Amino acid sequence: MRFPLHGLAGLLALAAAVPAPAQTLRASGPPVRLFADGAPALQPVWAPDGARLAFTRDQYRGVWTVEADGSGARVLTDAPAAGFGVAWSPDGQALLARVARTEGLRRSHSAALVRLDGTVEPLSDERAQMPALPRWAGPHHVALVADDAVEILAVDAEARTVAAEPVVLARPSGGLAVADAGGLRALAPFADATLLNVTPSPDGRRVAFEVLGGNLFVMGPDGTGRVDLGPGSRPTWSPDGRWVAFMVTEDDGHDYTAADLVAARADGSARVVLTRTPDRLEMNPSWSPDGRTIAFDDAVDGALYLLPLAE
Repeated sequence: MRFPLHGLAGLLALAAAVPAPAQTLRASGPPVRLFADGAPALQPVWAPDGARLAFTRDQYRGVWTVEADGSGARVLTDAPAAGFGVAWSPDGQALLARVARTEGLRRSHSAALVRLDGTVEPLSDERAQMPALPRWAGPHHVALVADDAVEILAVDAEARTVAAEPVVLARPSGGLAVADAGGLRALAPFADATLLNVTPSPDGRRVAFEVLGGNLFVMGPDGTGRVDLGPGSRPTWSPDGRWVAFMVTEDDGHDYTAADLVAARADGSARVVLTRTPDRLEMNPSWSPDGRTIAFDDAVDGALYLLPLAE
């Protein structure tokens, strides 16, 4: 087909004016089983260097690690509740945990480092109540919130000469706050709401969090730029900070009846369903440091999986 010169020029101009379809995130293949040994494996979390993952067991008992190829699974500690919300140290040599100890009918908790050799180093004294998880406040400090006050715990000798870095976290009494060496400063948004799984972006300029009984949000640490990402929980950031992946679940009041992984652009401009499997319960995503895969657990078979990604 031939076009008059002016007609072809008009078509080229029109094509230039229409933006090309934006690339979007997608699963580039089926999930690959990473680890299974017959006992439920839960909440995989990638180490900063991508060499291994941490995970826990039923009722969050213990902290385990497994290599990125699925080999070398081993238990670091079998302490009760230690696996809930564990967080890798920035250098990947230890995990920060809230460790429980039971003696008779009494249960106590402490913040502790679980090192790769299995050593457990307490950072706080034991206490009957520890409603909040300890959080990293830079490589040398940990922030622990209780009764709307913050304790800054030293991790190593360098903590004496280096200031704790500010960290955004959920207050047990509700809402968000910034914690640092100067104390705890409340943020205005969601002041009366119970917030869960506050997760900073890789560059620290935003946080993702879920509102109990509500949606998943992204906003700046100062409370500005709030974006509603819709229903979701357990957020994990892509390494470049452009996407947030999370799980979307349904339940009957007792058990999960459906669960899939979803990703949304952090600015709210796109939302992509990554898994559509009515016979599976994909949960607790963790984005790999190289951005190529999301690790998750399947509550149906109790295994850990890797979901390959492309964009």
